[in-house]
Amino acid sequence: MVTYRIKYYAPAVLYVILIFSLSSLNQRFVVNHTWGVKDFVLHFTEYHFYGVTLIWAMLRDKPRIELKASYRLAVGLGALSAICDEVYQYFVPSRYGTIDDVVADVFGVILSIITFSLLMKIPALERFRINA
Repeated sequence: MVTYRIKYYAPAVLYVILIFSLSSLNQRFVVNHTWGVKDFVLHFTEYHFYGVTLIWAMLRDKPRIELKASYRLAVGLGALSAICDEVYQYFVPSRYGTIDDVVADVFGVILSIITFSLLMKIPALERFRINA
């Protein structure tokens, strides 16, 4: 049972650790290594992939009827992580936290849920989800 939980929850935990590690970097370093990509797009993409790991962790072996509750939980955890990340950045020298970043993060998680729910309508992928 513990191996089961580690197998599915580890990617989400490792990804949120990565997010907070990146939040610790100097703002000048971040700007120099993002190749001119807008901040909104970076946050959106970062949390889109985080949302995928959250859904992967929560949807194991659940019947279709329970999927909506798992989606809501994933959005809630993603939003909570986004808020905590921005509060953390507020206290990191040379960084700042903004509401715009939280909005981009939450939109990224929501898009990952929409994408995942559409992909699960494909029968072969639904079987993979249940048997993984």
